[in-house]
Amino acid sequence: MQTSETPRRLPQHVPALIVGGGPVGLVVSILLSRFGIAHLLVERHPGTTIHPKARNLTSRSVELMRSWGVLDELREIALPTDWTKQIIYTRTLASSELGRMQTSGFTGAPSDMSPCPAILSSQDVFEPVWRAHAEKYPGADLRFSHELDSFTADESGVTCAVRNREADSAASVRADYLIAADGSASSIREQLGIGQSGPRDIGHYINVYFRADLNQWVADRPAILYWVAAPDVRGVFQPLDGDERWLCQIRFLPESESPEDYPEERCKAWIRKAVGSDEFPLEILSIGHWSMHASVADQWRDDSGRIFLVGDAAHQLPPTGGLGLNTGIQDSHNLAWKLSAIIEGWAGTGLLDSYQTERLGVARRNADRSLENSKMVGRITAAALAGKMEDAAQEVKGSTRYGNFTGIDLGLTYTEGALVPDGTDPPHVDDPITDYVPTGRPGHRAPHVWLMKDGQKTSTLDLFDKSFVLLAGSEGQAWIQAVQLIAEQKQIPLATYRIGQECELQDGEDRTWRRAYGIEPDGAVLVRPDGHVAWRRASGCADAQGELERVFPAILSW
Repeated sequence: MQTSETPRRLPQHVPALIVGGGPVGLVVSILLSRFGIAHLLVERHPGTTIHPKARNLTSRSVELMRSWGVLDELREIALPTDWTKQIIYTRTLASSELGRMQTSGFTGAPSDMSPCPAILSSQDVFEPVWRAHAEKYPGADLRFSHELDSFTADESGVTCAVRNREADSAASVRADYLIAADGSASSIREQLGIGQSGPRDIGHYINVYFRADLNQWVADRPAILYWVAAPDVRGVFQPLDGDERWLCQIRFLPESESPEDYPEERCKAWIRKAVGSDEFPLEILSIGHWSMHASVADQWRDDSGRIFLVGDAAHQLPPTGGLGLNTGIQDSHNLAWKLSAIIEGWAGTGLLDSYQTERLGVARRNADRSLENSKMVGRITAAALAGKMEDAAQEVKGSTRYGNFTGIDLGLTYTEGALVPDGTDPPHVDDPITDYVPTGRPGHRAPHVWLMKDGQKTSTLDLFDKSFVLLAGSEGQAWIQAVQLIAEQKQIPLATYRIGQECELQDGEDRTWRRAYGIEPDGAVLVRPDGHVAWRRASGCADAQGELERVFPAILSW
């Protein structure tokens, strides 16, 4: 008999086992639940993190959460918008500035490009919101204070030894798929022998989470980051709430120092020197340390085909730019719908190959971009420390890409994978990092356009959630009839909308949405559950059924 004091037994079998209950693991859990996939999540720590760590959720990441029902809670704990509009470079907080740079990326994409402003806060307050939401789903089994001891994969699944750290007991769990969300030092990646490419150990840092009233130095110039560069103080201040919660990063040299050389009193001394004053109370809340890498795993799916890397287990990005967590969230969104398709039996296993095909290159690009930002900050700091203030100011003027990344965020595209190219070129942009032009070209994020659905103002993005969606023009009924027949035969989750009919348009909006998606009134686009365009036909054809019967096998690896 099991009593209330007896630990709950672990399930003997689950369709998916997630290792890691950090932000990416929790997002994977939420997404699998939304797709109706039962799963087990194990996290070795007893609860969510108490250290701030990641701070930035970009417009695209917020878009993905739009249907979860968590945005109100996240916005309540967000850094006020006034604090997200610029980066300041200075000697110390109390001394002269080197320059400023406007940062629209941290505020979020313009409203005509996305319905979702970015959210800035910190991981220690994000995670409890996501955990509480993940635990609401009946098919989700989240076990904190549990860890993966060992695993053995074969062609039909993964046998996992899971230990309850509190009870010091172990049990065997058989999972159809294992998802490694176990962080940058991933033991799963290491045990699989998967290598990593890209620079590692670029820098080593002490992260100090503290409480202080710095308003006399920052209240009249709120900023998302305050980079400081003076003798013995090179680092950054990061506001967490626009009030008294702060995070700072202190660089140390591992050849001559270790994290143990930075106790609380030394960290306090550094903070006071970097502020340029001793005249304020200061409370240290927690201290951590980390190493900067710009590396990406060489393989994101193991040889058995049953184990996948996500988030920091798959890539480690410099924090300069705030792309690391967002890249992991979007890994999760890409993988979750594909696992769902395989588990539910409406796609071929080859679909899972497209996870690495689509995401690895994105991670490499984001790692390189983040590293460039870090190098740019290094040049500003070096010039300031050398007393070359004009050079430092000039470097600040050239730092536009740091904090302005709408092109990276919304312009993300897959060139191959679970999609059918239509032979068109991507739209021209002056700078693919900062600039974005909406397009319905296959592989791209389906554009945001305002519509009216059931009498409510609705973004096209609100139509994409747990199924494929076919959007047809006002004369595209043939496409809808054809795709509905195929979906019924193959049990593919599908929603269809004839824009101008099921989704109403105001005067002129027909041209707006068709221009954004690149179709004529008799054309159509097929959008994947993750909001990326899988196929597009700009106009009608004589055999819509035959066209789509060729398209779906290519996308879903039948």
